[in-house]
Amino acid sequence: MILISKSHNSLFDRVLRGSSVLFIAMMLVNLLNYGYAFFLSRYLGPAAYGTYAALISLMLITSLLPVTLQQVTAKYAAMKQSIVVYTLKIALFIGSAIGLLMIVASQPLSQMLHLPQPWLIALAVCIPIYGLLGVLRGDVQGQQQFACMGTNLVLEHGIKILATPLIFIFLPSAVGAVTATLATVPLALIHLRQSWSNRQTLTVSVAEIHALALPVFFSILAQVIINNSDVLLVNMFFQHETAGIYAAIALIGRSVFYSSWAIGAAMLPMVAAHKDNAQSLLYIALAAVASIGLGITGISALMPEFILKQLFGSAYISGANLIAPHALMTTLYALSNIVVNHYIALGSRRVGYLPLLGAGLQIVLIFMFHHSSLQVVYSQMIAQSILLSLLLIGSFSNWFKKGDYHVVS
Repeated sequence: MILISKSHNSLFDRVLRGSSVLFIAMMLVNLLNYGYAFFLSRYLGPAAYGTYAALISLMLITSLLPVTLQQVTAKYAAMKQSIVVYTLKIALFIGSAIGLLMIVASQPLSQMLHLPQPWLIALAVCIPIYGLLGVLRGDVQGQQQFACMGTNLVLEHGIKILATPLIFIFLPSAVGAVTATLATVPLALIHLRQSWSNRQTLTVSVAEIHALALPVFFSILAQVIINNSDVLLVNMFFQHETAGIYAAIALIGRSVFYSSWAIGAAMLPMVAAHKDNAQSLLYIALAAVASIGLGITGISALMPEFILKQLFGSAYISGANLIAPHALMTTLYALSNIVVNHYIALGSRRVGYLPLLGAGLQIVLIFMFHHSSLQVVYSQMIAQSILLSLLLIGSFSNWFKKGDYHVVS
């Protein structure tokens, strides 16, 4: 018989409660987003929907800044140390610089990515606002205010859906969907205004923050490349209709990643605050993510044509052979992401750089093998299998722990 102490029970109860709140919020967000995407895919058609999906992928790539700041802020907030006053300044400075650079380069980017230039300029304006939102979300996440964080996520996407029919009256095309999507970012920021007003004086050194931020930055950079580069590259290599069908498949496959995101988000502050129980928390998270991912993959393999026809319509049915492989590929990366975030929460620097290998390998393989959409998926699967194997080897060999945990105490 295995005896579990009351402290362990209490910790696991908190993990389950925190994960449950965020999981429910993320499932609601996913339902809203998928319902929104299913509507747009039918309303716009594969070609126009593919262009919209490419812009959303670019937007998720620019989320590198807010997500990095969110994780770093959450890490310190979990240890009762406030860095919000500093990360807000960083969000404004770097966000404005990136936005200005994108505006300057909007014309060549428009030609390369096959996206309208005004869309790129509008996205550039939103980048610093998006950065501020990431900081405030990290603050409430680190304080384990999961209800507040979940409400903010639902609010952002709910407003987008409510606003779209009104905007379509004046802009009945993909432009209207882009307008609704970008307009919700400042509204979500306003919702967290209390965290803004409650920011405290910086309590840790800037050098210490940078020591943690660098590996987090590179791990998030790898994350946004892995999750979004395929849609952008398919939009470059294939006709608009094929790209639109692939974007729909990718949306279904990525339900694995976004469903498991809540587990990782709830685990991060708890691992940082309870390092003695870290290994048990890692096993719980991996088991939960594997169950979600393999469940979605199995359903996708059993009825791919039915799923596509019901969700997107008969115009997307030719992509049925992609659903299960894409879901399995995303499951592999979701497991890798849990391992990476776990060791970053413990203060490891080494683990943050390894996902760049998976991201770089994915891009190289897609450039080499893109004669069909299925080749693109298999190229990603090979890259993510190699990444997960390396991470598990590093974990079991304690390589991520050696001489590394002194970074953040």
